[in-house]
Amino acid sequence: MKIWLTTDTHFGHEKMIKLCGRPRDFDGLILKGLKEVPRDAILIHLGDFCIGSDELWHQAFMAATKQCKRRILVRGNHDHKSTSWYLDHGWDWVCDRILLECFGVNILFSHAPVVELQPLGIDLNIHGHLHNTGHHPDANRIAMKSKLLAIENTDYKPVNLEKFISNSNQK
Repeated sequence: MKIWLTTDTHFGHEKMIKLCGRPRDFDGLILKGLKEVPRDAILIHLGDFCIGSDELWHQAFMAATKQCKRRILVRGNHDHKSTSWYLDHGWDWVCDRILLECFGVNILFSHAPVVELQPLGIDLNIHGHLHNTGHHPDANRIAMKSKLLAIENTDYKPVNLEKFISNSNQK
């Protein structure tokens, strides 16, 4: 199973240029990178899809990811549309969190980091939300089993889950 991840695309959110040091053409870079996801892959977006112009950005995203077998949105703090709206605009599944066993690892995919993982039997929490700033009010309480995916650190391209896990284990 080919699973790819992206997060915090923030399409149309011009403040990301100043807040996270994104290039002016970050929207175009992200859309270009999405076209590299292999055919029949599952793409999981860890939230904060766009800020405004929702119809436009969803059309562009769905066109860029038409080769994907499934597109899953894990809602972020900026994703306020109804589940049915997202499903009607191309997503195959919409949720607040998703727990999957992949490559022998119980992975919780979430937008923001989850502080308490131990009682949930989770081996790894892959999340976005913190961007390349690393700032979070609970930063000193975030579990060691959490791994940040920041699109600013991936050249605005999605990442292969298996490689992401492998790189996480090497650090």
